[in-house]
Amino acid sequence: MLTRQAVTKHLRVLEQAGLVHSTKVGRESHFAFQPDRIGEMRAYLDSVSRQWDDALERLRAFVER
Repeated sequence: MLTRQAVTKHLRVLEQAGLVHSTKVGRESHFAFQPDRIGEMRAYLDSVSRQWDDALERLRAFVER
């Protein structure tokens, strides 16, 4: 079970990444998902994945010499 504090901490990290947006309503913060950022995140992760695939392929070729 997650505490309210833990959930808020995770939501703040998602907000810093641009995946959610918060609006203060009195003492509460309302969070909303930002779906347009998912495409950007996916493209970034695909790029990192290709870099790792290339590095591992170079390592495999070096080891198999």
